Amino acid sequence: MRPVPYIDIHTHSTRFTKDTVTVQNIFPGEGFAPFSGRNFYSVGLHPWHISTEEENNEALQMVEEALEFDHVIFVGEAGLDKRSETNFAEQQRVFKAQAFMAEEYQYPLLIHCVKAYNEVFELRRKMQPAMPWILHSYSGGLEITEQLLKFKFLFSFGSLLFNQNAKVLETFKWLPLDKIFFETDELEEHVSVVYKRGAELRGLSADALREVVWKNFNRIERTLVDRT
Repeated sequence: MRPVPYIDIHTHSTRFTKDTVTVQNIFPGEGFAPFSGRNFYSVGLHPWHISTEEENNEALQMVEEALEFDHVIFVGEAGLDKRSETNFAEQQRVFKAQAFMAEEYQYPLLIHCVKAYNEVFELRRKMQPAMPWILHSYSGGLEITEQLLKFKFLFSFGSLLFNQNAKVLETFKWLPLDKIFFETDELEEHVSVVYKRGAELRGLSADALREVVWKNFNRIERTLVDRT
């Protein structure tokens, strides 16, 4: 029996392999490759790229246009970043717009969040969205994670799993397996190295973890089978 594919739920790499389903991040207005069966995309206005309200609205329009393509399957990465020099109030406005867009088009929302978990949490609590919200490159400790879990957030892990001092290691070991994903983001390595590290931390085989994440991905992207 052929093993299920790896899922790289957030990557900036343009490399595709037959054993991996990728969700490559693109920015508004960027082009992307024709669909080959396993190259999916997310598109969103990143908080680092916030500009004037007029320019942001133009970018949001391009995000919405990109969502019409079948292999664009996530909105994002959208989010909030208090370390960014861009205007935080405008970050919030743009993030809310993309959260509503995710609901309208029925796509998961991929979230970049730095020092703003409370704000993201409050928005989800108020909106009560039907679509999954996935915190990418998650770094939170147990206390905030317990609160986020109550509101059905999902969590994607990458390079921080290799940091022996990261508080997120305890979080990763504690989380239910049906809430986790893996990503390479800016990593040059194949996502399999992240799976291997995750398997070590959870005391599982890498193949077992592949099965888990494959099921998780299909749960949130129910049209995957039809598209492949």
